[in-house]
Amino acid sequence: MMLKKPKVLVLAGTKDARKLVEALATTSKYELIASLAGVTRSPADLMAPTRTGGFGGAEGLAEFLQTQNIATVINATHPYAAQMSHNAAVATARLSLPLIRFERAPWKQETDDNWQFAETIEAALKLVPPDKKVFFAASSKVAAPLKKRPDLTFIIRTLNIPTQTNAIKNANYIEGLPNSDWQTEVKLFQELQIDWLISKNSGGSMSYGKIKAARELGLPVAMIKRPEHNGGVKCSSIDEVLNALPMCFGTEQTTSVSS
Repeated sequence: MMLKKPKVLVLAGTKDARKLVEALATTSKYELIASLAGVTRSPADLMAPTRTGGFGGAEGLAEFLQTQNIATVINATHPYAAQMSHNAAVATARLSLPLIRFERAPWKQETDDNWQFAETIEAALKLVPPDKKVFFAASSKVAAPLKKRPDLTFIIRTLNIPTQTNAIKNANYIEGLPNSDWQTEVKLFQELQIDWLISKNSGGSMSYGKIKAARELGLPVAMIKRPEHNGGVKCSSIDEVLNALPMCFGTEQTTSVSS
């Protein structure tokens, strides 16, 4: 008799999540459902049936987990997706379901880095002296607090440039993604005459170029700390997730993927 595959929900939305879903699909050991928040206009396809949109808070997520007979949840959302992470922790705890938190390691401060730490964007803005030009790398979706510092000039790089109505008046927008090449970022910062960088500690190599560029130029960085995520088994690599997942079903096995 063929055993039914455990049903796993992957809360996705990052490049790491996409790679994780691919790795899980390759094992053919799990029935996968991926979930996207729906904030990206043209998200990359995932190797699993994918639902888009919110769940309706922790209660809505718990109801979805029950109706879909989900056996385990993997939270592979962005490190700063605090609300979704909270909802996942509450919903899985309510149903006594296993939760795995997959989150890439944060960047580590090096000797020549001039980082000043802040808990929030508002706190980060208070670190910047008046009349400075600031490269804001913490997502245009959370840029509203910038309106409180009209004395500063902001540069915001984003894939989705807002309409004139929604744009920050003292900000200039450039369309694009972070550049992993730090020398390209150095050139950009020099051309724009950047004085400060405000960034989240997202980790990974894709957006590290701006961090190294700030180091090379001696620019101060207002680094917004990651929110704390409670609950679940924490993993920082795909291999760790693949090894932790069987434990959720009371079995032990080791699976590895090449990077």
